[in-house]
Amino acid sequence: MKKIFFCIFFVSKICFSNELPDLGDYSETIIGGHAEKIIGTQILQQAHQSPSILKDVEIEDYLYGLTDKLVKASDYSGSGIKFFVVNDRSINAFAMLGGVIGIHTGLILSSNSESELASVLSHEIAHVTQRHIARLMGKLQKDSFKSYLGLGLALLLARSNPDLARGALTASQALGVQTVLDFTRQNEKEADRVGIGILHKAGFDVRGSIDFFKTLQKGNQYSMGGAPSFLRTHPITSERISDIENRLAEYPYKQRVDNPSFHFVKAKIKVFLQDKKTMKKQLISNIKNKTYVNEFGERYALAYAYFLNENFSEALQELEWLKNKKIENPMIDQLNIEILIKKGDINNAYLAIKKALMKYPNYRAFVYELGNYLIEKKSAKQAIKFLQSYTSIFHSDSKIYRLLAKAYSLNGKQLLQYESLAESFYYSYNLQEAIVQMDMAVKARDGNFYEKSRVESRLKSLQREKEIYEISKANL
Repeated sequence: MKKIFFCIFFVSKICFSNELPDLGDYSETIIGGHAEKIIGTQILQQAHQSPSILKDVEIEDYLYGLTDKLVKASDYSGSGIKFFVVNDRSINAFAMLGGVIGIHTGLILSSNSESELASVLSHEIAHVTQRHIARLMGKLQKDSFKSYLGLGLALLLARSNPDLARGALTASQALGVQTVLDFTRQNEKEADRVGIGILHKAGFDVRGSIDFFKTLQKGNQYSMGGAPSFLRTHPITSERISDIENRLAEYPYKQRVDNPSFHFVKAKIKVFLQDKKTMKKQLISNIKNKTYVNEFGERYALAYAYFLNENFSEALQELEWLKNKKIENPMIDQLNIEILIKKGDINNAYLAIKKALMKYPNYRAFVYELGNYLIEKKSAKQAIKFLQSYTSIFHSDSKIYRLLAKAYSLNGKQLLQYESLAESFYYSYNLQEAIVQMDMAVKARDGNFYEKSRVESRLKSLQREKEIYEISKANL
């Protein structure tokens, strides 16, 4: 429990310091940007350690591309919205301090269009831009503040560790959760207004907001999820629906064609969540009877289900059907590559990867595939050169650093191997292991003067970062 709530207690120490100046906006005196960043990092650390989190680079990249459009259309001035995907069928999303947003897989599956999904994400981004949680801190008592931050974590923990979640909920209940809900209902109306503006400016159909809102209402009404009703992050009222409908009347009708990746991501998640044999039979039936929302997405789902069942010829036939329909998308190319690799057709897989990278040079799934291929072929120098070229593009990608560490190991470069492993752990929010690996880099016997100076400086930086947390623990 102490580990889970470290970020909560630590921030209370920062946020309620008597030394903070009165800046006029009470929310700013309660919690500042630096403290929010620390909390966000702690939340992401907990999330990355949870087995409930879905980690798939294609799903992540699609969502980052979508949220990037929305963030650019907002007035967000932070360093970037971060999110994690919770593998949970319930329809939900929730914003937290530090510009962190949690997205349930059930929310993505329940969206009938990209504009519907974007409407929910724009709503959550509005919670961040309007600093609703920080403003909430100004209304609550100090002790209630400390418990409220646990609510978002409790939603996540409820799936991965019920005992910890129960303790979090009990603490929150004891400190007056109703006060929190009364305040957040006011915030919901503001987030609706700001979110619709973001959605429109980003080029989406604003009517997706009311369409999904009604889906969300039905989902909450009949949800079989384990979280108590007071933890639902989007209270539904007829007044709120009416208010949204009135706002939408101010915007012109806009017809928008969905990005094919929206339907492919939905398809991939759908196959993830079901028994692979049962899902294959269901998808075959859906296509035969034309019972689907989007045929391209259904065909991709069937190809993926065939792949998981090792029916490779059938999977390739479905991909060929999509290609014949002139559907070009990196997710189709990636599944084709995975099929070739699984079949053992490595030469054609390599050619497919090279071709795919020429079309989509910054698609991370292809970067991983080529990096893995070069490492498997023991082409260490080529792998190092290739992966290094992407560390500046994806400077916080933990997997690229891990692949780079393998390439350096093949090349006998110990210092560079440990340095890359350290960065991989750091960007996976594991600061302690990052320090261990960077210390090993410092102690490595190879490396030139520049490399030794670099890892020594980086080690000191990581150690200073850790000291901040250690000092805060000592003052609890």
